[in-house]
Amino acid sequence: ELKCVFTWLGFKVEKYDDKTSIEIETLLQDWQSSENWKDSDCLVCCILSHGESGKIYGTDACLIPIRTIMSYFTADRCPLLARKPKLFFIQACQGEKTQQPVYLQTDSNNADSLELDAQSSGFVSFQQLSSSIPAEADFLLGMATVDGYLSFRHVHQGTWYIQALCSKLRLLVPRGEDILSILTEVNEEVSKRADTQGQRKQMPQPAYTLRKKLIFPVPRDPFVPSE
Repeated sequence: ELKCVFTWLGFKVEKYDDKTSIEIETLLQDWQSSENWKDSDCLVCCILSHGESGKIYGTDACLIPIRTIMSYFTADRCPLLARKPKLFFIQACQGEKTQQPVYLQTDSNNADSLELDAQSSGFVSFQQLSSSIPAEADFLLGMATVDGYLSFRHVHQGTWYIQALCSKLRLLVPRGEDILSILTEVNEEVSKRADTQGQRKQMPQPAYTLRKKLIFPVPRDPFVPSE
């Protein structure tokens, strides 16, 4: 589903299955040093695995910190991607806790509505400041769940988060929505879901250092679902 949607959005998609932690880091090094970024506009990295707080597992049961994965593409370590958006979508549990439903009281008037401190380090001219960016600028991290909690997968349809992400990209990119607005819609859709007993919930969480709105070009062709 991810490959189908991002190909439709104009990305060149590479897919890797069942990699060990060492193989993942080797792939990250290869992509970090790729010359292809010179003519590319954006990096999207989607990882579907198991995980713990702030980390994901390779197939060798070794953990890799998510921050380590993202650090390969900072402006200082991957200059060809400097000033370009770098999006990471992580489908993995981030702990063992289960989010419980909270039942809200309806509004009596509407039964249907639920509702580091900067430190000076010497004089720097404005021109110098405006021509530089922080090393970790222009990142977006979309997490399937908040820290400490489980994420869920439908046996046949796939994970709640990736289902919602693909669905909202298909629906909202043609409407010209930016990625943060799309991820807010993803939050809304996943938050409404529950297990068959209605006792397990999930809340995705995006975090970002984007400096501009990110709007994908509207594909010329209509979306064709994968077989």
